[in-house]
Amino acid sequence: MGETRRIQVRTDADLWTFTQRNVSLWDVLDLFPDDAVGPRGPSDAPRPYEVKPVTVDTDLGFSFETDIQFGTWMFRPRSPKDPGMMRWCREAGMEVGDALVFEAVGERRYRLTLEKGGGVGA
Repeated sequence: MGETRRIQVRTDADLWTFTQRNVSLWDVLDLFPDDAVGPRGPSDAPRPYEVKPVTVDTDLGFSFETDIQFGTWMFRPRSPKDPGMMRWCREAGMEVGDALVFEAVGERRYRLTLEKGGGVGA
């Protein structure tokens, strides 16, 4: 098993934010390579390095390739209809007390799973 990090779903507000907005990766940012952080938007200056995406394999059977937006520290937003963090959050069945688990499984590759009750007391 690779290095892992967890984001807890502590409150109803967290649950709403994760399923209706996005998930801040701030608390798990050290798991990802520095060069996976891209500009916030197209009008921002480019990063002072080549931005290289990461691949996230989910426990729902789909994967997505993404970078992390500078300043928001979130995976690049996508429509919830497309493979991405928003779709996973809406389809994973998360509840308060669960944890989102990110595991490094290879070079620039991560596994995203939901740990039921994983946020309680953690």
